Amino acid sequence: MKFKSVYIALIALLPLISGCNSENHTSPQRKDIVDAVFASGEVVMSDPYLVTSMSEGYLTQSFVDEGDSVTKGQELFHIQDETQQAQLEDAETTYQHALSNNRPDSPVLKKLNEQIVQARNQLTNDSINFVRYRNLIQSNAVSKAEYDKAKLALENSRINLHVLENSLADTKKNLQVELVNAKTNLVAQQNNSSWFMIRSNVNGIVLQKMKENGELVRKGEAIAQIGSGDFVARLYIAEEDINRVKLGQKVYVELNSEKNSSVPARITKIYPAFSTEEQSFIAEAHFTQPVPGLRSGTQLQANIVVDEKHNALVIPSSYLLPHDYVEIEGRDKKVKIDTGIKTAEWVEVLQGLNEKDVLTLPDEQ
Repeated sequence: MKFKSVYIALIALLPLISGCNSENHTSPQRKDIVDAVFASGEVVMSDPYLVTSMSEGYLTQSFVDEGDSVTKGQELFHIQDETQQAQLEDAETTYQHALSNNRPDSPVLKKLNEQIVQARNQLTNDSINFVRYRNLIQSNAVSKAEYDKAKLALENSRINLHVLENSLADTKKNLQVELVNAKTNLVAQQNNSSWFMIRSNVNGIVLQKMKENGELVRKGEAIAQIGSGDFVARLYIAEEDINRVKLGQKVYVELNSEKNSSVPARITKIYPAFSTEEQSFIAEAHFTQPVPGLRSGTQLQANIVVDEKHNALVIPSSYLLPHDYVEIEGRDKKVKIDTGIKTAEWVEVLQGLNEKDVLTLPDEQ
């Protein structure tokens, strides 16, 4: 936004003091003088944000329209999610299956526990049988081969029980890992599914919708803009003026929707970087009194008060010569004065003139 800086003198209309005052002559006067920097701009909300999609698909439902008020967490848009829904259902089925397998009465664990019971019973029988054969061989009642067979059966039973117990422990660990993985996948799919139902992150107003039902939405693409916070005046300030603008300065804002009336505000933020898009520096001003009917995007003009004096001694700007000289009637030489605020119409006189002096226009000798 290219524009030329404009300085506006806001002068209180006070009666002229007595003295010589004609078309080519004037005397210093007492007036309130204000030096202001002009800025164009628009009304925005202090905390706007773009509602973006975390997934890709066709927009199937819009639950809000432009201008609607929304609350944090409220559903805004739904994106087509048939494939994702199928993946979520599969993840839920897998999780329930893993959860079922981890129960003590699950078929997998029940079968292993039954085998272990059988193996323990077999070990008990083989242990009793081995003791009997050990006692019998001492009295030569059984052969060495029969004794060795009973001993081998006992060792096999011990090994079989140990294998089954290890198998049960390993199976429980594997089932637990499967359960953890299934739950992790389910949570991930639930999160992915939540991306297809887009909700508001703040309380605010829907300022703009970029997509309509049936349109393709790509991942990371903006669907709407929501405004949150207070209405503020966003001001575009020329490069040559930005160093004169400070935080806390008074601003008088004229809205295009309310011509010929001004709204007071104060500078609350000055952006440090030059905006190449707007071709200006940007500042924000908060309104210092309620403004009914404000709408985001309303264009405006503003005067930022950078200096002001009450009852200042001033002369018309046209009477000031280069390097702050003036011509006083009755004097042969130009007189140097000290100046303060300078505007397009008036110059503040700090020293060198009084209200009785009569000035002549520079081109009059």
